[in-house]
Amino acid sequence: MTPASERRRHPRFDAWLPLRLKAVGGIVDPDPTLLLTLNLSKAGLCFHLPQRIEPGQSIEVEVTLLGAGPGGKNIFISSAGYIVRAESARRPGWYKLAAAFDESPSGSELDWQKVVAAIDKKS
Repeated sequence: MTPASERRRHPRFDAWLPLRLKAVGGIVDPDPTLLLTLNLSKAGLCFHLPQRIEPGQSIEVEVTLLGAGPGGKNIFISSAGYIVRAESARRPGWYKLAAAFDESPSGSELDWQKVVAAIDKKS
């Protein structure tokens, strides 16, 4: 039985994938810092960041699948969405952020679902 506090529509998978926060609130970061995902689902992901982004704020991220492409090349998946939760992390000055995604700037609506499907197959 699922706890009453569980509101997620899709299962989450622990995954530590390279992540770049490319834009916040429409402002593009020309040199985004390399971060790591904590977990992800078909509809979003969770990650730590040394700045707070308010819920509702739009973001664009790029997740890297290391060596998953043809010939062992990296695959880069971009997605645009918004922050749904921001809370203090255990590490002082850092925040645990959760984001939901509605669209894929890379042109394929299915890119994000492919990432999750590949991780789901391995678990």
